[in-house]
Amino acid sequence: MEEKTIRALVANAADQVVAAQFTEPQIEARAAAWQKAAPDADLAQTTTYLLNENRAFIEAVLTTVISDLIAKEPPHDIR
Repeated sequence: MEEKTIRALVANAADQVVAAQFTEPQIEARAAAWQKAAPDADLAQTTTYLLNENRAFIEAVLTTVISDLIAKEPPHDIR
């Protein structure tokens, strides 16, 4: 698979994940819930929260990409 094709697959997966899980209202709701639970969070705690959000995004994109690749893989002859 060419790099251009891989980049397109990743970009498409990222768009799907953003539309499903990372819209502004969804991000706002998660951030508000976190701020309510940690009203006095310091910089390290805030950074950890943001890294966790980033990790969730990356995991969702990777899962989508890998699932798409598996679905496109030709069947194997197991005889």
